[in-house]
Amino acid sequence: MTYKSLRLVAVLILLANMIAGCGFKDIDKRFFVVAMGIDKPKNDGKGYLITLRLAVTSPKIEPGAAITQIETIKAPSIAEAVRLIKSHVDKELDFGHCKLYLLGYEFAKHDYNELLNWLGRRRDVQNVAHLAIGTPDAKSIMKINPKTERYSGNMIFLLFGKDGTESSYIISQFLFDFTRSVGEKGLDPVLPIMRGVPEGYVITKLGLLNKSKLVLTLNPNETELFNQIRNEYAKSTVTAKIRGSILVLSVGNIKSNYKIIQEKDGSHVVKLNLRIKGIFEEAPMGVYDWNWTKLEASFNKQVAKKAERLLLKIQKAGVDPFGFGLRYRATHRGSEKTWKDWKSIYPELKFEVDAVVKIEGTGLIR
Repeated sequence: MTYKSLRLVAVLILLANMIAGCGFKDIDKRFFVVAMGIDKPKNDGKGYLITLRLAVTSPKIEPGAAITQIETIKAPSIAEAVRLIKSHVDKELDFGHCKLYLLGYEFAKHDYNELLNWLGRRRDVQNVAHLAIGTPDAKSIMKINPKTERYSGNMIFLLFGKDGTESSYIISQFLFDFTRSVGEKGLDPVLPIMRGVPEGYVITKLGLLNKSKLVLTLNPNETELFNQIRNEYAKSTVTAKIRGSILVLSVGNIKSNYKIIQEKDGSHVVKLNLRIKGIFEEAPMGVYDWNWTKLEASFNKQVAKKAERLLLKIQKAGVDPFGFGLRYRATHRGSEKTWKDWKSIYPELKFEVDAVVKIEGTGLIR
């Protein structure tokens, strides 16, 4: 046998050994992680409290048929916690179907970069997974098993995806987009805040974060307005108090754009334009006979005031989720000086909002 033949035989033997050692496991020998919660331990605050929601496979797919197993463990690191949990179950953990990584509220107020480091390095973590903040903590939310779930994690998929509910209070955040915001100068990340109720979950608030932690929580009204300004979310409402009554417009179309302008005195101002069209969803009887020009003027004034108040609140918190800094960098010479200039400009930035609300109808009265 020639030397080349011996080499070929050796290579074939090595390949055969590699095939024999394949790590593939059948579906019935796997635990699919559908959600993962990350908390800070309450006692000493050191390390991590990791909670995994594991889907137990079942042939039944009907409301209330979801079977879930919850595993929680404390460890000095996230990777070690996951390894320890593997010793508590009889199947291999698979993160390929994990759709939600939930940061506990207290954990989010500290440095979350260690979590991003782990998520970015683990090969079976999907970049299209969602991130959110859980209140009061992630563990308590992981333990909730909604009665309407057809399979484990179904309610999570419907809340954050586009196949189920469409709410102006839910601003989904993918892992890849969150990571981009963390690493981008002039743009800060946001995360929806999820709280548990006896039969499920509620998402009405938004958390604004800087490059390391949670710094501000928006209430439901501010969250909806934020979604309208940044994402031009049309399936929402606009409210105004006129003649002692609350009038509500169902938004059918919304356009938002802004410019950063330098004034003659050297100061900078963001001129934001909001264009909103909608029909009345709630209004007093007889509103058809009111002066609609005055109604629209009242809506314009109140919407503009609310938007300016929101922008100033976010500015005071020292975060920039709208990406004003990114726009400034994109329209000015790309250098470190440009970024240093913006960091001095943003705290003194002025805001002018021009809101134009168009009332297109009074809705249906049967």
